Amino acid sequence: MMKKPAKAKTARRDSKSSTPNAANKSAPIARTRGRYGRIIRLHPTMNPPAMTEEADRRVVMVMGPSGLKSIADKPALTMLSSIGYTKAYVKRKLAEGFTFHLLTFPKPTEKTYGRMAIATWTNTLAAIAAAYPEIAHLVKLHAGELKCTSFGSFEKQAGFSFAAVDKTGASDPRFMNLSRLLDSPGSACDLRRFLYHVTRLSELYNGDGRTRTEEGDPGVREYIMANRPLTELGQYELTALNFASGQKLQG
Repeated sequence: MMKKPAKAKTARRDSKSSTPNAANKSAPIARTRGRYGRIIRLHPTMNPPAMTEEADRRVVMVMGPSGLKSIADKPALTMLSSIGYTKAYVKRKLAEGFTFHLLTFPKPTEKTYGRMAIATWTNTLAAIAAAYPEIAHLVKLHAGELKCTSFGSFEKQAGFSFAAVDKTGASDPRFMNLSRLLDSPGSACDLRRFLYHVTRLSELYNGDGRTRTEEGDPGVREYIMANRPLTELGQYELTALNFASGQKLQG
C-alpha cells in the first residue's frame, strides 16, 4: 500500500529567533487553531522585531482563535479593515516601508504573558493604568468621560485632526506622548490624545471588546495585554500579508 505524502508544515519560530527569514516572509499560510495573535508592522530598521513598532507602547491588542479564524479567508486589506485599520493608515505605513505580518503564538497564560482581558473600556483603561503608573491617576479621573464622549467631540475640543498629527509624528508638538501628557493640564482630551498616539486607541475603538470597520460594522473580538518582545512568545509564527495577490490565510 502506498503511503500518503506528508503535508507541508508552516515554518515556526522559537524564542531563539529574532528576525523572520526569507521562507517565513513568503509563507503562504499560518495556523490559527488554538492560537492567539495580532497583525504587526515590521520595518527593515527594527531589530529585533516586536509586537508593535512603537518603543513607548506598553500594551497591545490581540485576537483569539475565533478572531483569527474569522479573518483567515480574507485578503490582506480586508483583514486589516476588520480589525480596525483605516485605509489611509495602511496606505501611509506601506509608503513608509513597513510590511504587515500575521503573528500567531500559543495560548497566553497570566504566568507567561501577564493578564490578558477582553478590550472593553473598563479592562483597557485598567491595563493602561497598570502599564503606565505615571498616569494612573489621570486614567482613574477621566475614565467616565472617556467612556461616554465620542471621538469626534474630543477632536473638536482639541481643534485639530488626531490622524493628521499622527502622520507627522512626535516632531509635531501636538503629538501627545508620555512626557507631554505629564507636562500638560491633564484633561480628558489630553489623555484621549495620548491613547490615540501612543496606545493606539484609534477613532474606530468602540470599547465593547470588538473591533470596528470604517463603515461601523463590528469586527473581531479583541483582547488587551502587555507588550512583549517576540522572543518571549515561545513558538510563534509570522506570515507576511501580500496585498498584491489578495492572499488568504488558512483557518
